[in-house]
Formats: sequence, structure tokens, C-alpha cells
Amino acid sequence: MQMFPLEKPRSNIVTNRRNAGPQRSSRAKSPIDSPMKLAARMDVLIIHHAPLIRSGLAALIDANDRFAVCAHTDDTPTAREMFVLHQPQLVALGLTLHRGSGIELIKDFRRLNKATRILVLSAREDPLTIQRAFRAGTHGYLALEDDPAEVLQALNRISDGHLYASESVIRHLLESLATNEIEPARSDVKPLSDRELQVFSLIGRGFGASRLATELHLSVKTIETHQAHIKEKLGLHSAAELSEKAANWMLHSMRRSLRSKKLLKTGRRNGQV
Repeated sequence: MQMFPLEKPRSNIVTNRRNAGPQRSSRAKSPIDSPMKLAARMDVLIIHHAPLIRSGLAALIDANDRFAVCAHTDDTPTAREMFVLHQPQLVALGLTLHRGSGIELIKDFRRLNKATRILVLSAREDPLTIQRAFRAGTHGYLALEDDPAEVLQALNRISDGHLYASESVIRHLLESLATNEIEPARSDVKPLSDRELQVFSLIGRGFGASRLATELHLSVKTIETHQAHIKEKLGLHSAAELSEKAANWMLHSMRRSLRSKKLLKTGRRNGQV
């Protein structure tokens, strides 16, 4: 996603001013804002590991008249607390978070309040991740390369009860459907849980156990347990085999992503999308 305009620096955790703790993330009240108009705005909880993305989303969302940011954080346990505290109508989140997984967080939110609408904003564009996000309960999916203005379009659509996917996400899904690559039966990583798939993808990017533990805010022992389960499920016998398998899977995913992007650009030039 292109760089968002920045406001003044924000802390990693921002909560509603009505409650104890740091101040609410919100635009300043203008003379023309009536109490009725402000009350009609829908609360959005932002959860993303990147400070620039959180700050940019907050500025973008608070600048419109339909939505208002009630809080934002990069931390999964804190996000659960904020969700219960604020009961937001909408959530915008990434899939790689501190101390947890975005997929698991989506499932938790759906259990806590099925009425809340959820939008994923992620750099992960492989069809399996997109598929798992929708199966977990998200209502919309944007890639970070998408135009920032599409965030408001997506929030409008999902808040009106629709599902939403950007052009780039749809392109990835359609290409995978055409080649049967999205079918779970054809996926080598089908047996993995969502957390194990997250660990597997990071291993494919060259993360060792210590770096994985730091990235996911887990103990090294927990990471080693996940690695053992992954090896067992995929029929691998060593750490070297696991690393090679994960690297090849990531390479294949990146090649497919690049191919989809080229097709999308070609279609745009030809007026097909």
C-alpha cells in the first residue's frame, strides 16, 4: 500500500479518551460537527504491526464523516482487550502481529461479536492466506500495494453488509482458481494450522528459531514445538529439510504473485480491468 500521510507521532497503543489510559485517536471536533453527526460515526479498531500503517490509517479514517478510530495497537492481547472495551463496529488489521496471529484474532473477534465487520490489510497475497482469512471470518481483504483511498471504499462496502476484495486480491484468486492452485487438496501445507503456516512462511523468509520467537513474541521452546509439528505433518525429518521446503514454498508464492501483478498491469493497460 502506498505511504499514508502522517499526523503527529502516535504511541503503539491508543485508546478512547472516555476510558482510563492514553488518549483517543480522533480528529479535532470542528464547529460544524453536531453531536448527532459525531454520534453517527462508526468506531474502527486498527491493529497492525507497522507504526506508519497505523498512523496513516488513523489519519485517513478520521478525516471522513462516516468512521472514527476508537483505538489502535500492534499487540494481539491488547487488541482483544480493546475489542471488548470499545465494541467497535469495524476492525482493520494486519495478519502479522506482535504476540499473535491475525487469523486467530479474526476468529476470536467473530466469537466475541459476530456483528463486527473485519477488514484485512496485508502484504501477504498468496491465495492460501487469503482463503484462510475469509474462512476465519474476515469480510474484506486489501493488499498493501493497493491505493490508500480504497480503504474507505472497502470499509463502506463491508459496513453495508457486503464482502470486499481489491482488484489485486481478486486477480490472485482468479489465477489460482484457473490453475487449481487454490484447492486445499492440492496444497502441500494444507495440514498446517494457521499459526503453523505463519511460522512456516517466516522460516521460508530465513527466520531462525530465535528470530521467530522475537518476531512472534513467543518462547524459543514454543517455536521449536511448532517446528516439530510442522515437520511431522509435512513428512520432513530435519531442520534443513524444513528450511528448504519453506523456502521453495515462499519462492513459488512470490513467483505466482509477480505473475499475477504482471497480468493485472497488462489488463489495466488494455482496459480489461
